[in-house]
Amino acid sequence: MGLAERSELAAFKNDTFASKVAELKEAAAGADIQVTLDEASFTTVAAIQMLSNGVFDRLIDDMKSVCSDAIGKQAVREGIRTLHIVHKDAPGFTLDLTDGTLTLRAKLDGSLGEDLPGYGTYRAFLLKKL
Repeated sequence: MGLAERSELAAFKNDTFASKVAELKEAAAGADIQVTLDEASFTTVAAIQMLSNGVFDRLIDDMKSVCSDAIGKQAVREGIRTLHIVHKDAPGFTLDLTDGTLTLRAKLDGSLGEDLPGYGTYRAFLLKKL
């Protein structure tokens, strides 16, 4: 990770990260979801810039949908403790939910829908896995 990437990541963490995590927790019916970033994997400024709307906004929107009733709220509170985000250079994305950790591995500087989950993708995944 070069200077430009370190600067962009520091700005994201200082200016945006806490508010996005708070929005996610609110959308998840107050679940205390911890968010971790595989910081070393963020090799481009574009990948870091996609965190806010390319990852968080879509997940928050889908989380609101999953938590729209008591069953969904309980499933999220019991099933997700951590969100772990990893940027990868290879095209495509994967979602995994293991032992309470929801892991997104994605080419964050790629295209929406192919390299990043679009709106509804997290919802469909969580409805199957929770």
